[in-house]
Amino acid sequence: MKPVIGITGNRLVKGVDVFYGHRVTYTQQRYVDAIQKVGGFPIALPIDDPSLAVQAISLVDGLLLTGGQDITPQFYLEEPSQEIGVYFPPRDSYEIALVRAALDAGKPIFAICRGMQLVNVALGGSLYQDISQVETKALQHLQRVDEQLGSHTIDIEPTSELAKHHPNKKLVNSLHHQFIKKLAPSFKVTARTADGMIEAVEGDNLPSWYLGVQWHPELMFQTDPESEQLFQALVDESKKFMVK
Repeated sequence: MKPVIGITGNRLVKGVDVFYGHRVTYTQQRYVDAIQKVGGFPIALPIDDPSLAVQAISLVDGLLLTGGQDITPQFYLEEPSQEIGVYFPPRDSYEIALVRAALDAGKPIFAICRGMQLVNVALGGSLYQDISQVETKALQHLQRVDEQLGSHTIDIEPTSELAKHHPNKKLVNSLHHQFIKKLAPSFKVTARTADGMIEAVEGDNLPSWYLGVQWHPELMFQTDPESEQLFQALVDESKKFMVK
């Protein structure tokens, strides 16, 4: 038996030619590949009614929150700016419910890019809607090099969970234009970029194991063993919840 990892799914809200105009529920294949490689059993969790989140979490041993659209600003009590990208409130509502259900169940959560931002919002934090709103001069966070390659470095807190898997300075990729602004009370920052932006967050007295990263280890794990270790950590924590 393998631990079951729920991977949050997305939805094409408009049909495209490659799917003959049909709307499609999907998740990026690299998330699936990463979980399978480290011994987990991945299942995609399609966007659903938030009232069903508790049942969804009951079916899995751990939760992987994926990248994607921007977060709906009303969830952190703001109106949309001119610079915000595409957002999809039904996805946000369901994933916020999944996060709360996983925390209530004590099950581990690994959140990537949008996922990290979503968890921060779910627990009372806020975001910069766009890099143009950042007060200091920012690095290039929407990289122009191959997405499988690192583009900027992060400095990691040496006593963190992340430091168990990465050195204190790590080159990572970067594919986002939104950032954590106000950190939710339940979290502590465990990595930043040279321009001060939050790149990793961990739980501070949360009922669940939690790791959130702003970069995309699923695009790096095939050539970077340290990135693979993050998925391994999720799977190892999830084994504690397997039905004996």
